Amino acid sequence: MKQTTGVYQFTMSHLKSGVLFRDGADYILAVNSIALGTLHHAVRVLGYAVMSNHLHLLLRGTYEDCISFYHFIMRRFAKMLSRKYRLNGIVRENDFHASEVTDRQMFLNELAYILRNPYRARTASPYAYRWSSADVYFNPWLDLVRGTPFSGMKQAEQRNVLGGHYTVPDTWEHHAGCILNRCFVDYGYVEKYLEDSLALFDKLRVYDLESTVKLSHGYSETVKFSDAELQEKINALCRYEYHVKSPHQMDRKSLLMLARTLSRRFAASKGQIRRLLGLEDYVLNQLL
Repeated sequence: MKQTTGVYQFTMSHLKSGVLFRDGADYILAVNSIALGTLHHAVRVLGYAVMSNHLHLLLRGTYEDCISFYHFIMRRFAKMLSRKYRLNGIVRENDFHASEVTDRQMFLNELAYILRNPYRARTASPYAYRWSSADVYFNPWLDLVRGTPFSGMKQAEQRNVLGGHYTVPDTWEHHAGCILNRCFVDYGYVEKYLEDSLALFDKLRVYDLESTVKLSHGYSETVKFSDAELQEKINALCRYEYHVKSPHQMDRKSLLMLARTLSRRFAASKGQIRRLLGLEDYVLNQLL
């Protein structure tokens, strides 16, 4: 008989084009939405990662409550996109993949998979990424983290930070408007369930974890980057790996190496590479 844990993994479907979150304020709204959802739904957040064009959640509760929680977040995202960018119909409440976590090993795989997303996107290491729950697990210094308490904030300012009329616990704190993970992520449950930090750390190091999780999900997930996002990757590669300011300062051999890197590391299409690096089609056809 299949074990039931009451834990579910939710993955928001990737946008086919464009991005959801474009600046720090957008990411803060996303994190705060996850936090606020715990105040109005019988759901515990065990882990999450907010990426530029999708979202991962690990939730504990009934499936119905988790669905309601997810819909609450999506409505907040849709409202932000409409108000700030005049984009409508981008976010669909029922456009997601969900699966039940049935045992400890699957739990460990799912959490590590979620936390590895910034690494897969070549954005940051799991522990250096600001928009995920990675900082709270097995952290002996967590109690030393201090933010700004909501209790001393005026109502108008609180509405601005939270994006609406919400009453949060006096114990909740934020940093630059972003609610701290330790206020709403049930890391205590995660630590008790996993028992030791080495198991999680070992999973974060496993390079074939993606294929393991995809097999259990029954679908394949691909990280896609917009031209603007890919341009940021190019700028970073130029600075830190090629020691130039832009591709225009590269010799031909280095430029071709950069093109191959964009294809292999970031799954960039030939069209993107052609647009961003100015390489000819016949060269890309031979190179990639």
